[in-house]
Amino acid sequence: MKSIQQRLFISLLIGLPLLWLITSSFIAWRLWHEINEMNDTQITQVVRYLMGISADNDEQSDRENNNETEHNGKPVAKIYNLNSKALSGDLGDAEDDYMGFAIWDKEGHLLAADENGQSFSFLPNQRGFVEEDNAIYQRLNPFSKRWRLFYAHEDYRSDDMSEERVIAIGQSLASRREMIVEAMSVQVLPMLIGLLSLMILTIGLIRHGLMPLSQISSEVEQRKPQDDRPITADVPQEIQPLVTALNVLFVKVADTLAREQRFTADASHELRSPLAALKLQADLLQQQLLQLSGIENDSQLFYHTQKISEGIERATHLVDQLLVLAKIEPQQQLPPEQLERPDWLMLTDTVLSDVNRLAREKHIQLRRTVHCDNPADILPIPINPVLFKLLIRNLLDNAIRYCPEGCQIELQLDIDSIKVVDNGLGVDPEQLARLSERFYRPAGQTQTGSGLGLSIANRIADLHNLTLAFANRPQPETGFIVTVSSKNALSKPL
Repeated sequence: MKSIQQRLFISLLIGLPLLWLITSSFIAWRLWHEINEMNDTQITQVVRYLMGISADNDEQSDRENNNETEHNGKPVAKIYNLNSKALSGDLGDAEDDYMGFAIWDKEGHLLAADENGQSFSFLPNQRGFVEEDNAIYQRLNPFSKRWRLFYAHEDYRSDDMSEERVIAIGQSLASRREMIVEAMSVQVLPMLIGLLSLMILTIGLIRHGLMPLSQISSEVEQRKPQDDRPITADVPQEIQPLVTALNVLFVKVADTLAREQRFTADASHELRSPLAALKLQADLLQQQLLQLSGIENDSQLFYHTQKISEGIERATHLVDQLLVLAKIEPQQQLPPEQLERPDWLMLTDTVLSDVNRLAREKHIQLRRTVHCDNPADILPIPINPVLFKLLIRNLLDNAIRYCPEGCQIELQLDIDSIKVVDNGLGVDPEQLARLSERFYRPAGQTQTGSGLGLSIANRIADLHNLTLAFANRPQPETGFIVTVSSKNALSKPL
């Protein structure tokens, strides 16, 4: 499940730009509509203006040119050119090509036009705007694809004569689009800057608001199970009930663990004394029976006392394993002051010496092999020596117990791993994954054991950020391999 902070970031980073895009699109659509209406109104106003002044200009022109002849029998058109650069003021970028006009008589003779209006087509039957869906007039006047054109008809009367004129007003569509873009940039750019500023501010506020949760998470992650100190972080009121509940839970967990450890320690202590006494009495009874009968194998009493002694020894071993497991199980990590760089040769000498008696009873040969030139390079990690001795001793003890008599067990020390390799019978492949489970013992075992040795070894390895791997030796060899290595490293093949 995603974090609250990540959810808020994704929602805001998608939602705010999407909302801004929808708003900007609506504004652009409305702005385009309003500017089109405004410019169309302006075109109609210019037409009215031209209708009003064209008659006066023509009367004055007729008086001035009363005796002049027409060019090729046609009236001479008046072309108005205005150099906008000579004008003062800020005229914008669409100065010269913003609008145009043209005036024709009823026969289509051009009477007056400006520089842009000369390109307009004479459409005697068109009235009003040339719309986009009017394909006929757009074909007759291709210029309309780039201009917004308006045609009007005027009845002009002079000296008892009536004359119809056609007036066309055009406005550049590119200039309209440019006007809309400039209007949108005036609004959109500040909106975009405001959006980015809002997103940055929102992200900062979210991180600052969720910072107490991060502090609590970090504190809880580093807390030991036995630590019942309350969380002292300054948190908002909405999170305070959660912090209060956690503080109560810490006290309960620490109290439960303390009671469990006290019970385990007391039970182990109380069981050790009677078990030791029973073992002593069973040994004395065996010696007395041997002295009285002199025949070890034929005595039923001796057989039963031997079984009693084995049962007591198994119970003692189980109590010791339970006590060790109770001590290491609650720990999440080892305190740094308990870790040190070991002398692996000295440490393994001690462990081999501890299990040597059990190996001699089964005629098993123990051997140690170092696979690197410098012993200081063996698995260079800091460890808890006491716990690691227990780990290696449990691995060797497990190999000795379940190997047939006369086998060989090799302790291999390498740069990135420690291995215990035997040439016994191995383990069924389907049982390999369950060997580190508590109290699990493969079916058909005749050897005494509690099923906790490999579980304890696996827990110790995990506390050192190591992993315990179980495998059978590759064919044609037989035997079992236990590899202790870093979780990030791959074991070398045999």
